[in-house]
Amino acid sequence: MSLDAKQVLKVLHSSLPDTLLENYGLATSQTSNVSSVQEILQQLINLKTDELFCASISRAARDISKSGVKVYTYHFDRGDQFQGPMNGVPHHAVDLEYMFGNFTKGFKDKKDVDLSKALMRFWIGFANGKEPWSEYPTGKALHITAEGECTVVPRDEIKSRRWAAYAEMENNWAQVRKTGNMLMNAKLEGPAV
Repeated sequence: MSLDAKQVLKVLHSSLPDTLLENYGLATSQTSNVSSVQEILQQLINLKTDELFCASISRAARDISKSGVKVYTYHFDRGDQFQGPMNGVPHHAVDLEYMFGNFTKGFKDKKDVDLSKALMRFWIGFANGKEPWSEYPTGKALHITAEGECTVVPRDEIKSRRWAAYAEMENNWAQVRKTGNMLMNAKLEGPAV
């Protein structure tokens, strides 16, 4: 199946509430002049990424912590520091470049070496029974900023996350999953997809 922009938007607008889509620039009022999938590709990626990773993890952390299990969350916004197509992008698993110390010789900026060492200290301490930072129910999380700073802050102060969208996503979870999977399995029209 191949979908053009109008078909993609028709699926989104008929399946998901505008209150959710507004968080991604995909609401009816925000997409009236869209003529190609490329114009909304990043917004679609953001929606699917949040469904797969951010909203899902937020939901799991909250639900697991309610069962009495200690949960600690972190948000990694430092972009990939190595040359390539993902340079500067804080993509999924970029934190692994820092966690084990395998890349410290490759980092060009001392800030990244220091960040790697700090994260290793957190994980080594945690593996040895030390609480790494505030538990999930406190409303705080470790935030690794785009600049490479490592601080514990209230989660809602982390502006790189779409917290309102996650709550709205949960209210429509089954439909979000169904819609996202349908669009992922369709071939979107255009050369860049």
